[in-house]
Amino acid sequence: MSKFIKTCRVSAGLTQEQLAEKMGVSVVSVQNWESGKTKIETRRCTELAAVFNVPVEKLIKEMIIEEDKKRPDQWPEFLFDDDTNDIIDTLHLNLAQQDLFGLLYIYDAEYLKKTKNDFNTLNDDLKKIPYGFIEKVGSIQFMNQVEGLHKVIKHVKTGFLMKVLKQNPESEFNVKKLPKELICEFIDEGVKQADVMADWGDDSKEYEAGDGLQMKISMKKAKIILPVLEMGKIHLTDGHWANPPREDVPEEVLLMCGFKPELWREGYYRSTNNCAYIRSGLETVTDYRQVSEPGIDDKWLLEINDKGLQLLEWFREKK
Repeated sequence: MSKFIKTCRVSAGLTQEQLAEKMGVSVVSVQNWESGKTKIETRRCTELAAVFNVPVEKLIKEMIIEEDKKRPDQWPEFLFDDDTNDIIDTLHLNLAQQDLFGLLYIYDAEYLKKTKNDFNTLNDDLKKIPYGFIEKVGSIQFMNQVEGLHKVIKHVKTGFLMKVLKQNPESEFNVKKLPKELICEFIDEGVKQADVMADWGDDSKEYEAGDGLQMKISMKKAKIILPVLEMGKIHLTDGHWANPPREDVPEEVLLMCGFKPELWREGYYRSTNNCAYIRSGLETVTDYRQVSEPGIDDKWLLEINDKGLQLLEWFREKK
């Protein structure tokens, strides 16, 4: 925004003193706007746009972009390996790529309908884009936009991406800078899983499933169960590790796993769901360990680990 104000001022043939006089502010205020030391108030955008003879929408858009760049990085890197975090680093779009995504969505692109990361069939869908759009941006720049967009939509489900863009149409999509509730939704529901069996053996297609994202955690489950484990270990079962859970498993855990406590106590579910079902999605943030005592069945305890404590802190931090 600071550079934009200076560019507009110079284009309008105004000195800093002249702009200050027209805006009814001090020269220092104008200098601070242009240096980025202070930002111009939103209420002054209409007045400034009139002085520069530019659309007020353009000024507001520049302000949004500037604020967008200041959004904090909220991604929980500690949960994932380096390969996963390297892919996450690529999941961002600029506004031009978002416009291209919108066009593909409007023209019912087949590639956007994929729910798994399999093959790159985007090229066929690009033929649906009107030539006028390509001519406007330039063919080379268009290909660059396509390449950047493909890096995102081969990993991010269309429905999730569209939801985020509709909520913030002027903001650049960046998974790492999403609000925490949307990061959790992305991890649980917004990732395209690798379709390793898709068109197996077809050498005519470029297979890209090998670098698919595998999140291996349920954020929804962790958010409910980790605070329970913070209070103390849960005695899940006795004997074999995969036996049905005990009757005294906390109700919060049962509810999170989709069990109704009253039916659980009557014996439902337990014959078909073992402890592995309860722990599914929590393997990286919990420990499941055996405690042996002479003369009695082994105890199997579920407890929070260091990574789980980090995740609890991440949930609770306000940014």
